[in-house]
Amino acid sequence: MAQPSQSHDPADPRAEFVSALHRLRGRLPDVSDEVLARRASATALPSGRRVTVNARRVGEWLSGRSVPRDFEQVFALVRAVETAGGVAAGSAPGPSVEGWRRLWRAAHEHRAPARTPTATAPAADLVVGRPPSDAASLRRRPELAAAIDDALADPAVRQVVLTGPGGSGKSQLAAAAFHRARGSGGLFAWIGASSRQSVLTGYARTWRALAAGRHEQPGARAPDGYGHDEETQADLLIAWLRAAPQPWLLVLDDVDDPADLDGMWPLGDAGRCVVTTRRRDAVLLRPESRLIPVGMFTPAESVAYLRSRLAADPAAGGAGPDSTPAVPDAALLRDSDVGADAELSSGPDDEPAGLAAALGHFPLALSQAAAYLIDTGTPLAEYRRLLADRRERLADLFPASSPADGHARTVAGTWQLAAQRAAALAKPGTAQRLLELAALPAPTGVPEQVLLTDAACAWIGGTRREASAALRALHRLSLLTHADGAIAMHALVQRAVRESVPEPDLPRLARAAADALEQAWIAGVDPAALYDSIEAVRREAGEHLWHGGMHPVLRRIGEHLNRVGRATAALGEVEDLLREGRTRLGDEHRDVLVLRTQAAETRGDLGDAAGALAELRALLADARRLLGDDDPDTLQVRLHIARQRLDLGDPAGARDELTTLSHDAARLVGGEHPLTLATRRYVALTLGLGGDPAAARDAFARLAEESSARRGPAHPETLNLLDFLGRWIGESGDAEQAVATYQRAVAGLDALVGPLHHDTLTARHNLAYWRGLTGRHDLAVAEFSVAAADAVRAIGPRHPTTLTFQANLAYWRGLAGDPQRGMTELGDLQPVIDEVMSPVHPRALRTRQQRAELRHRAGDPTGAGEELTAVLRDMRQALGDAHPRTREAAAQLAAWDAA
Repeated sequence: MAQPSQSHDPADPRAEFVSALHRLRGRLPDVSDEVLARRASATALPSGRRVTVNARRVGEWLSGRSVPRDFEQVFALVRAVETAGGVAAGSAPGPSVEGWRRLWRAAHEHRAPARTPTATAPAADLVVGRPPSDAASLRRRPELAAAIDDALADPAVRQVVLTGPGGSGKSQLAAAAFHRARGSGGLFAWIGASSRQSVLTGYARTWRALAAGRHEQPGARAPDGYGHDEETQADLLIAWLRAAPQPWLLVLDDVDDPADLDGMWPLGDAGRCVVTTRRRDAVLLRPESRLIPVGMFTPAESVAYLRSRLAADPAAGGAGPDSTPAVPDAALLRDSDVGADAELSSGPDDEPAGLAAALGHFPLALSQAAAYLIDTGTPLAEYRRLLADRRERLADLFPASSPADGHARTVAGTWQLAAQRAAALAKPGTAQRLLELAALPAPTGVPEQVLLTDAACAWIGGTRREASAALRALHRLSLLTHADGAIAMHALVQRAVRESVPEPDLPRLARAAADALEQAWIAGVDPAALYDSIEAVRREAGEHLWHGGMHPVLRRIGEHLNRVGRATAALGEVEDLLREGRTRLGDEHRDVLVLRTQAAETRGDLGDAAGALAELRALLADARRLLGDDDPDTLQVRLHIARQRLDLGDPAGARDELTTLSHDAARLVGGEHPLTLATRRYVALTLGLGGDPAAARDAFARLAEESSARRGPAHPETLNLLDFLGRWIGESGDAEQAVATYQRAVAGLDALVGPLHHDTLTARHNLAYWRGLTGRHDLAVAEFSVAAADAVRAIGPRHPTTLTFQANLAYWRGLAGDPQRGMTELGDLQPVIDEVMSPVHPRALRTRQQRAELRHRAGDPTGAGEELTAVLRDMRQALGDAHPRTREAAAQLAAWDAA
């Protein structure tokens, strides 16, 4: 390239740039602007990149109406002309690269003095843009509306960011705030922000309206520097906003990529900006910004929306005003109650509440479901049945032919654009694969470790760091929420993603999810946090977890339920798996033997220890024949045989079996294996139940010390061993030290897993019990009261642990001076305990024993004796004469008779 000509008017650098462009364009007179723009767009820059050159823009540059925003566009245009070899006869050489850069920079930086609209506020609002119309049956969402208004009124806030998944109602909330803010004069602009071009167009339109409004005022003259292209007009608006003294409010609706607004964020002391976006990028989190998450409707809002929307067509969904009984607002507003959704939908005629719960209170889903019901006349109950049928696809249940009010996308497709954007933020392919993996576990409470396991990394084809980046990309696009070490993803989005997975990939995806959960379990992630996800994977893809045998993670179901005291539920789940296993694998497969072992163990926990022992002994013969003496699953059967002997009142025989098993397990699977450690715990327990509490205390103390040294004093295993240790310290005669030990266990578990975790609740129960044994009955009642209420809230009113809390609360109330109340409460609990656990369960028999004790304390020794005699008879039949509870009841009855 030759040097540029120096013969130009230095007062008008834009004119010189246009003149140079005309000379360049004249070299290819027979090539259209469209062809030239395509050639320029295909031209590689020195960096190897390419830039887009638009034919319309080329015309604007040649006419002088605008100057290219970036020099790269100029370079591409010049190189395209030179590559084509276009040189007009007799023409002079054009500028060099640096010459073109100087021409472009001078023209780009040249601005004629712009006439800015007057600093005085207009007499009326200047409104530019078109906010969305109010949705039919619009919900006001008062808490969110108040949060937006408070943020806009806060002088420290310049930008309000409404963030949440697509279809959650962000634009409707922003539109309502936009209308509420009007009325005091100023500029109000609604700007679509799905792309940089849409923002440029909106800004340019706003500037034109603003300048035109000033031009029409009396005595005003046409503005200089009005700007003849969108980029210039956008620049003028941004400059005006920064200096304007009058109020302004801009809404940037549906920001798809915050990078599109680089250099274009509206700033200025007099104004505010509201942003709606599904993004949660760091660039949006500024000191002057207020982030307001927009999620799902509350149950009350969902039901009110459906009733209002469907009432517009009395025939729609069979849910018109005459077909559904009204639900009082007070009942609908109990959002924080446990099982609120279930309560709302418990009545057979309350179909709107049931549908709202089934849709997860997702505003877009509710709107589209209502449209479908109105359009098709489908009864609401039938639609719920279709929704529950996993064979139905969301694309059919939320079709584009029945669009949501005020939303262009469907439930089935709303996540897809966000997924495409997330894919650009992580290693290619990893975000989509991780999204598929996240679609199988439970919708909430999934530990982040699950999606960062080796199995998860293998599924996405990346490293742990790449998996973490993909997870954050999905979070940034609101496809899921990753916070406080846990992951949540709306159930409908999960279902839509699952339905998008190609059929041949589903078996591998299911096994990858199961592998990830199993690896997280083995790594020590809280089983309570994994259990719901295991059940979810089984429910959604269970048929794929039996390839070559039962997936190991399915063993965890019965194991966990038994551990947290839900023996009845455990037996039901294990028997379901056992039936499936026998059908798929046959009676002599290893996994069937494991399930038979779990079933027998659970029957023993439910009170049939003798039957469980006989069944386990038969199983041991099968295990030795099919697996061999040294197989870990054979060792597991031996452990459960010893446990049943212990429950039948034979601690000495159980200890002999367990001692031998402990040595075998250490030799075969190692001293740190869970089976070996469990066996040692049971050996210690047999010492105490065999009448030597001091030996049990010492054994548990050694186990706790070893665990503390090996895993740390705050490890769950160490803290649970402290819980065991506390009992035997107390049984050895030091109740005060037992309380102190339980306090350590409770404090550690509370800090580690929270006060409502099952292990923490159990430790709190034991602490309260030993408080009572130290003579502080009132304190025991107070602690039991709080713990029982927490158990109802955390695990439900019919959970065995909750019932145990409530029974002991009633018992200690009786011991604290109100035996009549304690007897009444125990009598009310007894049928529930019998139903949940069985009448011969040790807890059921113990509750009857406690009631007899309180009757005796209340002054009715005859009635108490008769009651305890009946309990003792049932204990001997169910537990055996040697069981500790049987011996305790017999000694108590003998003492009463002697008195």
